[in-house]
Amino acid sequence: MGSRRWVAAAAAAMVAFLLLSAASHGGRRGPSFNSNNRTFVFNYTLAKTIVEYASAVYMTDLTALYTWTCSRCNDLTKGFEIRCIIVDIQNCLQAFIGVDHNLNAVIVAIRGTQENRFWNNLA
Repeated sequence: MGSRRWVAAAAAAMVAFLLLSAASHGGRRGPSFNSNNRTFVFNYTLAKTIVEYASAVYMTDLTALYTWTCSRCNDLTKGFEIRCIIVDIQNCLQAFIGVDHNLNAVIVAIRGTQENRFWNNLA
């Protein structure tokens, strides 16, 4: 794995960990972690919700994504309101921004590496 990809993966993992540690959303809880006199509790339901958002950003049917009717736009992400889809075909970029009222959160999902894409091989 190239250094850029490793840094991006580490950053994504850190953001997910920070989101999970800071959230107070109900759901199935897992083990807790102590660090610097603070306790962080892993929330399985929140983690699964975040993974569903990350999966949806890879959809190619942008109409279904914008109307939140895509095959990945269900289960824990029902009721999500898309506010903006960002697509840059030339640079193989895709992202969306919206509101999850159940989490009381703004969600930003950015597509990562796609297999067999030219730009991915430059990193």
